[in-house]
Amino acid sequence: MDAFFASVELLRYPQLKGLPIVIGGGRRKVDELLLERFAGLPLAKIPVDAFPLLKYYVGRGVITTATYPARQFGVGSAMGMMKAAKLCPQALVLPVDFDEVRRYSRTFKGIIRE
Repeated sequence: MDAFFASVELLRYPQLKGLPIVIGGGRRKVDELLLERFAGLPLAKIPVDAFPLLKYYVGRGVITTATYPARQFGVGSAMGMMKAAKLCPQALVLPVDFDEVRRYSRTFKGIIRE
């Protein structure tokens, strides 16, 4: 269950597997911008270079979780985004999608109950 939020995003964006990714910061504007820019394209086909880099993050957000490649740089949960940007500027940033996390959580719990 470690890095569950990050795992949910990797299910949505499998092209990001193996990359340093931080989940946190602002709201879902990233998805809105990507969907607008790549309308009609499946999420899995959005190019990796279309995702925002942590080094360009501006704000006071906090990391919810990070993928294991990002953790290798010292990035972790509850860390400020600006501090994380100094440790791993090349990380991609995705905001939390609570609806997707809730959906996968319910699916997982349903399987465990069976």
